[in-house]
Amino acid sequence: MSRRFRPGEAVWVELCTADPGKVEPFYRTLLGWTVRTEPLGVTPYRICSIDGRDVAGISDASALHGGRPRGWIVYFAVDDVARCAAQAVALGGEVVTPPRYLPAAGTGAAVIDPFGAVFGLYQGESRTGVQMLNSVGALCWNELDTGEPAQSVAYYQALFGYAARQTTDAPTARPYTLLMLGDLPVAGVLELDNEWPNLIPAKWITYFAVASLDDSLVQVCALGGTPTVGPVDSPHGRLHLVKDPGGHTLCLIQLEGGLRPGHDSSDPAVNR
Repeated sequence: MSRRFRPGEAVWVELCTADPGKVEPFYRTLLGWTVRTEPLGVTPYRICSIDGRDVAGISDASALHGGRPRGWIVYFAVDDVARCAAQAVALGGEVVTPPRYLPAAGTGAAVIDPFGAVFGLYQGESRTGVQMLNSVGALCWNELDTGEPAQSVAYYQALFGYAARQTTDAPTARPYTLLMLGDLPVAGVLELDNEWPNLIPAKWITYFAVASLDDSLVQVCALGGTPTVGPVDSPHGRLHLVKDPGGHTLCLIQLEGGLRPGHDSSDPAVNR
């Protein structure tokens, strides 16, 4: 099997919530997802897809990640989950879900970085990651919002070998740090300030593309969610932070061009 994602790339996103049944209808309607369940120990794991292509997961917080609703978690590709989890701890992080093998997917773990942001590690096998990027309803970017940008960047550089590049050509149209694998942008890092009070402590934000931001914000309200910060005009399209009915933050963006660049893949579904 050829590798579809490089180590250090964001490959999967998962919503860890106390009530999956409460939030599932919100995402099905807002983002056009079809949801199926797969066994995960004693609880089902919801796999969300668009046109048969997997785009995200929804997990029950009672069974995973320390029993707490962690919200949207971004998973990064690694070659050795156990080794990377140990390194994450040595650098000052905390493992909240030890490495666990999932026969229909691969091996995953979840970590809290030194500043409070939860993220995942994933060694893909039969499922290497999301099968669609930059399309309506699909993942298009991941961003770390933190009050300690320099220290946070240093942590992820040490863990994944990223280079860092300052840019203003970013989703927020503000000073911004890109985490890079060579010339491949992987994620962004935004310094929290008084304009972003609802995102403290540090938190990874998942961006999903929508066809119309205005229409999506109307749907958010109708479906029991809450618009929070925005709209923001960015070089890549208008965006808005919202909370789902479970109180979990995500970002909707009316995407103009791709935020996640394409990469070599043996799966023709990726980047469609």
